[in-house]
Amino acid sequence: MSDEIINVNDTKQLELYIHIPFCARKCNYCDFLSFPVNAKEHDAYINRLCQEITLSAPSAAAYEISTIFIGGGTPSILEPKCISRIIYTIRRHYNVRKSAEITIELNPASTLRYKFASYRDSGINRISIGLQSANNTELKTLGRLHIFEDFLKCYQDARMEGFQNINIDLMNEIPGQTTASWRKTLRNVLMLKPEHVSIYNLIIEEGTVFQRMQAAGTLSLPSEDEDVAMDEITKELTNRYGYRRYEVSNYAKPGYECRHNYGYWSNVPYLGFGLGASSYFNGIRWSNIRDYRAYLDMDLPEDTAHGFVRLHQNMQILSRENQMEEFMFLGLRRIEGISELEFIRRFSVDIHTVFGRQLEQYTQNGLLIHENYHYRFSEHGMNVSNAILSDFLLT
Repeated sequence: MSDEIINVNDTKQLELYIHIPFCARKCNYCDFLSFPVNAKEHDAYINRLCQEITLSAPSAAAYEISTIFIGGGTPSILEPKCISRIIYTIRRHYNVRKSAEITIELNPASTLRYKFASYRDSGINRISIGLQSANNTELKTLGRLHIFEDFLKCYQDARMEGFQNINIDLMNEIPGQTTASWRKTLRNVLMLKPEHVSIYNLIIEEGTVFQRMQAAGTLSLPSEDEDVAMDEITKELTNRYGYRRYEVSNYAKPGYECRHNYGYWSNVPYLGFGLGASSYFNGIRWSNIRDYRAYLDMDLPEDTAHGFVRLHQNMQILSRENQMEEFMFLGLRRIEGISELEFIRRFSVDIHTVFGRQLEQYTQNGLLIHENYHYRFSEHGMNVSNAILSDFLLT
């Protein structure tokens, strides 16, 4: 993938993330900011969300919106009119490029055919379906409400409504999962020819049902050998079906890399709207409050003169060292890695002056590859990337 395709050096572009915190039921592995609420509360949240989007627009007047991502939670749990209203509000107050990538996340259990028509009419051009597994026993273990057959109907409906850019989320290292069941899941999905597949390893997060089960000794996870074997199956099948790995967890047909997520890894600024949403803008990071009632009850117009002082929390002005760290541990997530020349352009210093020890160590032991003024992970390095990336912290 080239910078020309994604335009990561385009200083005019800005990405928007919209958080919908609602879901039908909390999954056993999920630590995201999501929860079930009565459908009557949806309108109140959308009202506040659209107000936040509108009042923030002046700060983005000099930018063009290159991507919009509606995530959650389960955005498809809302009636389509809510999604249409969000996108209308953005288009009314922001300069959205005609070529903008606009994505919505879906749960197969909450997406009916009529919703796809509305999504298409509102300008959404990319669908991300949270399948996780094609094995119904594994789906039940995860706490998902859908079965594989629900997903197949959802996928078919999306295609019949004309969507030509579809991502499918999958998960491996699920309790009870075997190499055989993972091979079957991945093969069944790739045979459908989606444009993009995201494959995540299960992480046991604090406060989840799985974490409590693990503490009680009742969670049976695949062995390390099985984990390695699953990674080999992933490599084999994605290559066979024509998918290119362009990031640690993401695979795409040529030209269908997720532009929104690629922007996150490439220092493109973004504004996040909604409960708990994160932003990175003008060299500052912050996140919205996570208290649902406080979000609905606050008087946003009163706060705008002071920069949403009650809405925005954890404000962090990134130091030069912070920016260098992020250059490394975000950029190295991409399969193409990071550029020495780009580091010099951005920070006016040789990368080896700052990270020479780490780069030499991991290149010598085969975890990094150095060629054409770029550093990138080797295949083995990719498998232990989290441990390596933590070594690039300066502060």
